[in-house]
Amino acid sequence: MSRPNFDALRKLHDCANDRLHIHSPTIQQALVNHQQERWVHEISESALRILDVCSSTKDGILIVKQQLQDLQSTIRRTSVGGETGFESKLAAYRLYRKKLRKEMMKWLQSLKVMKKKKKKKKKKKKAIMESDRVSVVVEDNLVAVGNVLGEVRETTISIVDSLKSLLSIPRTKCGSSLGLKLMRMSNQGSVCELGYDEKTFEAVEMAIDDIGFELECIFRRLIQTRVSLLNILSPAT
Repeated sequence: MSRPNFDALRKLHDCANDRLHIHSPTIQQALVNHQQERWVHEISESALRILDVCSSTKDGILIVKQQLQDLQSTIRRTSVGGETGFESKLAAYRLYRKKLRKEMMKWLQSLKVMKKKKKKKKKKKKAIMESDRVSVVVEDNLVAVGNVLGEVRETTISIVDSLKSLLSIPRTKCGSSLGLKLMRMSNQGSVCELGYDEKTFEAVEMAIDDIGFELECIFRRLIQTRVSLLNILSPAT
């Protein structure tokens, strides 16, 4: 999967949010007159579902980072002859990693289901717009926001996929069960010999930091989109 153009997406999302803000009075009046608030409801709910995935992923990243930093600290103490609890901490990291990967599969599935539903509704929604003759300003802005959310959804899928791949790193050179067995037999721990070195964990953490940054940018903009849509709906509810 190619790397998304995050800069372009941020600019596109900012533009869509600006359009919602500027034209919100016009959209409000048109929606009330034509009783088509459900269009905004649908877009708002789409934004909310993506927000939920982003929020859960952010929480997962925070815990993974804490565990990675703890493992790095343990490796440093081991290298100077200090006490090591590397085995138990690694086991905890693996357990959470496995749980998080299962959760991410669910998040990916929910985002992909959204994509399928959007395709089914697209033709029907277009016909309703034409028959009800909703103003061009309303149609243009809602379509623009919907398209941006589609791009955001695809980018979020890419981010979750990337994080899922990162969680498979690192692996021991000897295999997990044999590696831990050797560590129990060795007085020195043999952490680095088994393929667990501080640089590997640092590299994974840096990659996760990059993902977290882009995810935070998406999250903030989605909140703006959601708030604007709810403000548009408020006079009509």
